[in-house]
Amino acid sequence: MPLLSSGLLYPVDIVVDSREASKNKDIVEALRAKKLKVAVTELAAGDYYLLAPSPDKALLVERKTVIDLANSIRDNRIWDQAKRLREAARSDGVRPVILLEGWLGLIEKRTRWNIAAVLRVIDELVLDWGIPVIPTHNKQATAEWLAAKARSLGRTEEKRVLRLRVEKKPMSLQERILYVAEGLVGPKLARRLLEHFGTLRRIANATPKELMAVEGIGEKRAREIYAVFNTEWRGTDAGEKKS
Repeated sequence: MPLLSSGLLYPVDIVVDSREASKNKDIVEALRAKKLKVAVTELAAGDYYLLAPSPDKALLVERKTVIDLANSIRDNRIWDQAKRLREAARSDGVRPVILLEGWLGLIEKRTRWNIAAVLRVIDELVLDWGIPVIPTHNKQATAEWLAAKARSLGRTEEKRVLRLRVEKKPMSLQERILYVAEGLVGPKLARRLLEHFGTLRRIANATPKELMAVEGIGEKRAREIYAVFNTEWRGTDAGEKKS
């Protein structure tokens, strides 16, 4: 799926997702105050699309507060979000980035989670998924980084052409199987699960104890996987933000 449904007819530095712009007008205003050309429209993934003269230098940025991160880890959405960010970036030939805003210690303070568990998610995003995670301490710092990075990517008038209609090559059956498994546990553990059980059906039918036989799958993760396949679906929140 392309990031945008149609091209932009004028030079622009940053495209901001319309949902992100409506919730964080102060960031958009700060970018415009810095004399950057900003367009607001719906993006298929990510919150900020930083253009560059060469598409492979452009960035697709997902902005997350530390509490957003904690919530997405809690309900296991983080891996689906990372997958969609990476696939959308690949389809347009740009680079994905997660901008993590706020103090990580806030997660410990509000949730009493072990911070090591959160850091493990971050290191998996960086090392296994290949998505850089850049920290900023508040909204102002986020706007400052976005502005500085956009300027570093070239002059506005050079950013005329966007590669928006590059279609993804259909996934093979093996790629689709891996895609489903990655949605459960990320790329590294997905391969281990498939190598151990052989099929998605066997993973779905496995008990938590059997799942724990796979290296890297602890009791908590095993119960989460088991719950995915054994919990009745009751619909989703229609107002949920895509990211």
